[in-house]
Amino acid sequence: MRLFRLVISLTAVAIIVFAAGIALGQPPANAVRALPDTVERGEQFEVTVNFTAPGDEFNSIALTDFAPDGWDVTASGSWSTPSATVNVSGNEVQFSWWTQLWPSGKNFTALYKVTVPCDADLTNYTFDGGNAAFLAYYLGNSSQIWENITGDSNVTVVRPAICSAPSISFYAAYNETNPPNQTLELRSSTPCMLNWSLSDDAAWLNETPKNGNCTDVPSPVVLSVNSSGMPFGNYTANITIQSPDANNSPRIVPVTLQITTTGILKGQVSFPRVEPKGDPTWETGLVVKGFEPGNLTNELWSKNATTNNTGIFTIEDVYPGIYDIGIKNWTCLSVLNTSVAFTVANVTVVDFGEVLEGDANNDDIIGSSDYSLLSFAYNTWPAGPPKWDPNCDFNRDDYVGSSDYSILSLNYNKWGALY
Repeated sequence: MRLFRLVISLTAVAIIVFAAGIALGQPPANAVRALPDTVERGEQFEVTVNFTAPGDEFNSIALTDFAPDGWDVTASGSWSTPSATVNVSGNEVQFSWWTQLWPSGKNFTALYKVTVPCDADLTNYTFDGGNAAFLAYYLGNSSQIWENITGDSNVTVVRPAICSAPSISFYAAYNETNPPNQTLELRSSTPCMLNWSLSDDAAWLNETPKNGNCTDVPSPVVLSVNSSGMPFGNYTANITIQSPDANNSPRIVPVTLQITTTGILKGQVSFPRVEPKGDPTWETGLVVKGFEPGNLTNELWSKNATTNNTGIFTIEDVYPGIYDIGIKNWTCLSVLNTSVAFTVANVTVVDFGEVLEGDANNDDIIGSSDYSLLSFAYNTWPAGPPKWDPNCDFNRDDYVGSSDYSILSLNYNKWGALY
């Protein structure tokens, strides 16, 4: 195998040598760069250069490319196919494949990533920008062959976009309290900061705050509705997001408000239980919470409930919508049922299944502190609430004993859905 020392030659020399390679009957490897048409300020995007082994014993391969001056370049040899040796210096990136003879038709992809500065001018930029971007290689023992990189060489920089939820829906019960507040998260499509301001076209809708800034880390805006005195019906509004440095300003977020009757949740939970020594109709208090789907940090409502002796409970006045439902009582880890849909004036039935008992201190984790509390209450009868606070009778048999230890041990080091 023949290896060569990489020397950046003048463009004119590279063209002459490459032309000589063609004259000798060597087919080109056709190094072609691929770029997006537009890139946003602050965006990191991929650049690829693809080429193909023009003959057997394709070896000692080197490729050098240049991003626009001042743009950050990152690369890893594992990103390329086959894996390459990579060196980055400023806006210059060099790839090499040194130790193998490749067969004719072998495809190569050199990949690197470029980040646009947040202060980049909104104009066209050129890759290789007058530098000698090239592919150099040997075929067997031939002379070194040079090729210019062809394909895309220009990108246009545009402003980043301001992003938010596509729409917001509120549900309010007629002649009752206002619906729960919701959060509209604003963010930039890139790490570049965007200033923004909000306005709406409805007297019943309000946003707090009305202006601010954001990066790719979301900036929260609290949306509230005053439905007092409004009749049954469906209402619409638009929130207008103005951001002078965003490419999609103004952005419109439609908001709907439905004033209607509420829904009902009829749920069931199952607790570990043996034949009780005390009251067989021991009822259990629960806290039931509704969350924004996929977001347990945004609690939309919370209601208390009590099960009957078979674990069934009923909650009224649930606003229509889709929620993740969390359930918690004093001794069990919370359970979660996702995407529970409530409709107008209907009963939604959900079987939440068996909960995990053992959370004696109600912190949604079963651990050593729960063991300590159980030890303190051990061999106590009767144990049911409110006689013991916290309650450690996990199997609901009205006695704190070895069965409760077994249940806690089985669930040790487990976390609840609301942790």
